[in-house]
Amino acid sequence: TVCSLICFSWKMGKKSRVKTQKSGTGATATVSPKEMLNLINELLQKCSSPPPGPGKEWEEYVQIRSLVEKIRKKQKGLSVVFDGKRDDYFPELIKWATENGASTEGFEIANFEEEGFGLKATREIKAEELFLWVPRKLLMTVESAKNSVLGSLYSQDRILQAMGNITLAFHLLCERANPNSFWLPYIQTLPSEYDTPLYFEEDEVQYLQSTQAIHDVFSQYKNTARQYAYFYRVIQVRILNTV
Repeated sequence: TVCSLICFSWKMGKKSRVKTQKSGTGATATVSPKEMLNLINELLQKCSSPPPGPGKEWEEYVQIRSLVEKIRKKQKGLSVVFDGKRDDYFPELIKWATENGASTEGFEIANFEEEGFGLKATREIKAEELFLWVPRKLLMTVESAKNSVLGSLYSQDRILQAMGNITLAFHLLCERANPNSFWLPYIQTLPSEYDTPLYFEEDEVQYLQSTQAIHDVFSQYKNTARQYAYFYRVIQVRILNTV
């Protein structure tokens, strides 16, 4: 999915609710680059191995998950998050959208209980009526990513060029870390976690073992972990080359 890689990155610190990049105790997290790179290399190797034989999928999943959890602990507190709840930022989102030419009349943002937040009509909307439009300049796209700080990496990395979803994930992460981002009013309203198998605890995944969905769950987790490890190494190499 478009959000898989970025969800995986957010998952690294999803319990933290502070503005700056601090650990849960308030102290800046300290991570040994060498130790982290060793874990990343081990994760990449594990996720790049051939598919396991019949009956071995769960064992592989647990091994990959164990490595991911070790990395999460090393990176605890490094995620950029925002104070308060996402709906605290809805007024600023509407203001930003209006000032930049989006339509914001005839509906409001509402909480639909189990379905989550969505748009609720505040007047009668006729069939075929155009009532919602968003200017392209408000959209985060591959083109806007190419014109951002990602431009140099995008021009050199074939995976980014071939997979727009990963490019968008990186674009969002970069803009999320930028306090002056044009898209900040939008980014602040995004969910901090999702109800997808990528966020399931291990015991929750076990409940799916007798279903057809389990193979997709294993595949998504493995592919996302591989992408994360791959790009972690890519970025570390670029950092070292610029020092």
